[in-house]
Amino acid sequence: MSNKGHRSGGKFGGSHTTMIPLAGVFVDSIVKRPCVTKISAGYIKAGLSPANGNRQVKVYDTQGGIWLRVRDNTTRQDVLVCTTDIPETKRVLHQVASKRRVRFRLGENADE
Repeated sequence: MSNKGHRSGGKFGGSHTTMIPLAGVFVDSIVKRPCVTKISAGYIKAGLSPANGNRQVKVYDTQGGIWLRVRDNTTRQDVLVCTTDIPETKRVLHQVASKRRVRFRLGENADE
């Protein structure tokens, strides 16, 4: 049985362990950083209209960390990242987005 897309144990918390593929790329890039203390995957919203390859990640500040809103082709997922160094975590995520040709945006609040 394959656990592709699932993340659990260690720094991963919450009751949801499944990550959409693009969210998994971002999470895998930061999970081993000492400043990241916890990662919690949110619900997956599937069945969205196709993004036609316009994948993106929006990053929102929150108390004690950041929210990632990751949009893949027809899915979206929010991921909470608790970190002690928000600027460094954002820098790493921006590098990953650039390498993967994913649009990287900074948001003011998660309701945008």
